[in-house]
Amino acid sequence: MVRPFAPGPGVFTYWDYTRLRFPRREGMKIDFVLASPALATRATSALIDREERKGKGASDHAPVVVEFA
Repeated sequence: MVRPFAPGPGVFTYWDYTRLRFPRREGMKIDFVLASPALATRATSALIDREERKGKGASDHAPVVVEFA
């Protein structure tokens, strides 16, 4: 769901804390939003909220947000 709205390399949803992967932009794409083909055509935007991951005590995963019309 996110790739059409955020293409390219370096678009990740997870960064390992123990290896300081976040500041080095070395992440993985492991969080997904799955939708039926009919619902997927209704997606109007999608993003990975990397800013949420920057907060103190944040998870090692960033939220994936998809909007549907």
